[in-house]
Amino acid sequence: MPPEFIVTIVFIAVGIPVLAGTLIKLAKIIKGEPTSSNFGSDKKSKNPTSDRHEAEIVQEINQLVTRLEKRIESLETIVLDQTKR
Repeated sequence: MPPEFIVTIVFIAVGIPVLAGTLIKLAKIIKGEPTSSNFGSDKKSKNPTSDRHEAEIVQEINQLVTRLEKRIESLETIVLDQTKR
């Protein structure tokens, strides 16, 4: 098996679950539901400003992950095109 194929499989096996988990956490933060990332506290934050700031940070991280995913796909395309030649 070519190494590019193995890298692609590993990316799919690891990257997709991580991305899905990030999106689920983001949705919970935006909805205001408690998440396990509140250091074990199931209580809703009493400071909506910090919740909003947290949501903005998570959205920014999600955008960066999306951009990174596009870059990786581009690199995979380049590598696969070079191996075909």
